[in-house]
Amino acid sequence: MFGDKLVIALEGARLAIDTSYVAGIVEVDGMPFLPGRTGFVSGVISLRNEPVTVIDLKMAFSAWPAPTSGTHRVIVVRDKSALLGLDAGEASISFFWAEELKACPFRKGSGYIKGEFDTDDGPLSLLDWKTLFEETARILHLEGTRV
Repeated sequence: MFGDKLVIALEGARLAIDTSYVAGIVEVDGMPFLPGRTGFVSGVISLRNEPVTVIDLKMAFSAWPAPTSGTHRVIVVRDKSALLGLDAGEASISFFWAEELKACPFRKGSGYIKGEFDTDDGPLSLLDWKTLFEETARILHLEGTRV
């Protein structure tokens, strides 16, 4: 929980992901059209010749999708059993180091947020990307069984 974090500045919120889960950052010009798009699943990209399902972070946390044109920064996260692309659109990306977090109060979150650190720059929300992955798998499974 207190390791180095990759930070995504998204619509006034700062979302953090443990850097140990970040497999790469891919920039794409426009997100490819995905027929039958449902929920916040927005497309598929390739990272080192491996297909990666991409979700729209803005849509996961609000009601409107990111524009399909323009540059999209997709943060690819993985562990042994999951691989997911997080489309941050044109959001800025930075880092927050473990040493800085140790002094910050932490409170437990819910939903797609594991918790929140109180930093000098305001709240830093720790993204629960595995819960997002599970919801993405559920959406894709339901989409595949629709008649």
